[in-house]
Amino acid sequence: MTNNVRGVVTHEIDGKTLSFRLGANEWCELEDDLGKSTGAIIKDLERVVATEAVDFRMFRSIFRAALSFSRPEVTAKDSGELMSAIGLEEAGLLIAKIVQAGMPEVKAGAGKPKRVARSR
Repeated sequence: MTNNVRGVVTHEIDGKTLSFRLGANEWCELEDDLGKSTGAIIKDLERVVATEAVDFRMFRSIFRAALSFSRPEVTAKDSGELMSAIGLEEAGLLIAKIVQAGMPEVKAGAGKPKRVARSR
């Protein structure tokens, strides 16, 4: 299940409903973990989709960062175990949902913010 307003994706693993989100804090954590900008991470994900050249370290890092939203104590090893529990294919699909929910669509007609007049 996905809550697109907040970018939260929930998924049941081993009988527990877990909440995932890639908000500003989680993206920054992911940048630190992978040593890349968010733009570079997105490009890497696009390359993985286009070439099917899976990078498990990147997937596990995304999974962990997104899960840290609701479980700050989660480790990389914990994340890998959870991914294995649901199967790597399902984990990949879940990661795709999480990333998509973390990158909200720009609405048509949404442009630059209106200029606010300064008071004198």
